[in-house]
Amino acid sequence: MKLKESNKIDGYLFTGYSKKKLYCLSKTYEELAKLYRDMPQEESLGGRNDILYQYQLYQANQVFANHLSEISQAFAEVADTTVRVSVPMEHKRRALIQYLKKNGIAVRKLMFLDGGDFTDRISIEARLNGRRVAGVEELGRLLSDFFNRRLAPAYESAQQLGRWYETFIFEDEPCYTIMSAVSRAVKEGEKISGDNFSLEEYNQNQTILMIADGMGSGEAANKDSQAVIELMEKLLEAGFHKEKAFAMANSALASQAQCCKLTTLDLCALNLLTGEAEFLKAGAAPSYIKRGSCVEEIASDTLPLGGMAELYPMLQSTRLEHGDMLIMVSDGIADAFDDTALGGIGQAISKCGILNPKGLSDYLLRSAISRQGGHIADDMTVLVCSVLKNIYG
Repeated sequence: MKLKESNKIDGYLFTGYSKKKLYCLSKTYEELAKLYRDMPQEESLGGRNDILYQYQLYQANQVFANHLSEISQAFAEVADTTVRVSVPMEHKRRALIQYLKKNGIAVRKLMFLDGGDFTDRISIEARLNGRRVAGVEELGRLLSDFFNRRLAPAYESAQQLGRWYETFIFEDEPCYTIMSAVSRAVKEGEKISGDNFSLEEYNQNQTILMIADGMGSGEAANKDSQAVIELMEKLLEAGFHKEKAFAMANSALASQAQCCKLTTLDLCALNLLTGEAEFLKAGAAPSYIKRGSCVEEIASDTLPLGGMAELYPMLQSTRLEHGDMLIMVSDGIADAFDDTALGGIGQAISKCGILNPKGLSDYLLRSAISRQGGHIADDMTVLVCSVLKNIYG
């Protein structure tokens, strides 16, 4: 630990054996990356196809080496994660201890965590006096009142107060919440959609939405898009930034060197503290933000995943407000509205007065099918979220 101010200390999240192990893993992956990166490109004495194959193999090795380096860097970043720990002023600490004691809660340790992924968190070791048990919400309510902040338990916090000391971690409650709905239709003649989608919370304050559209339709397309969604979910859950997860998923598809593996990906990361929405697209249809009758289009002219060995995503961001509606669609919906004579999807969203996500997603799906004369020429997926600012009593 390194003293920074009178009551603030900087230190590593991991120390000793754990830190050494992480560095060892980082070095191992970097050595593997160097091995692949230094593999010479073999000279081929064969024909044109053989030369092309050797070149593709060399390029694949370089891409794989880059991603091994990404993993190495990820381990090193975790090992080097620093946390600023501060202890409240003595009179404040005593006041809190007395306040919680009056409410039947004993406190052994209290500190604030700030730095890395920890932002303005409160860590407290506490237990109940007596034989009763209570949920973590009771402690959260008391801390919120004392600090005059809306606090909620973090995912890694203990969840129940009991007779034994447990560590509870609290962070600011999200300023926004979302309500979501999805509407889907399967291409005529198929039994399963080639589209897949995901809506997951990866921490207390971030939700990520994704739509993947496999090339073609049916079981093969479904398998491809599902593989992309599942890989992205695993990488994001492991802690990779969305841009790195995007690049690694792309190289995984590109390495298979099969055109049928091309898959579009539409990703939106919502920050529920600030309302900021960040978009990453790979060959995906535009997304839309509806604010009253105004509609903002989020579009990007990019290749699908697997189209190139290295694909660099374009990050676009916008700030959402209370009452905004986010609309994400697959190509089947976008193509059905691709008729300037009747007006595009943005115009249809603007004119629609429906304010609930399910109503709007169903409306857009029905409209897309209607524009194709009642036929479903491609798999269709509509994902709609309404953004609501939390109002506390």
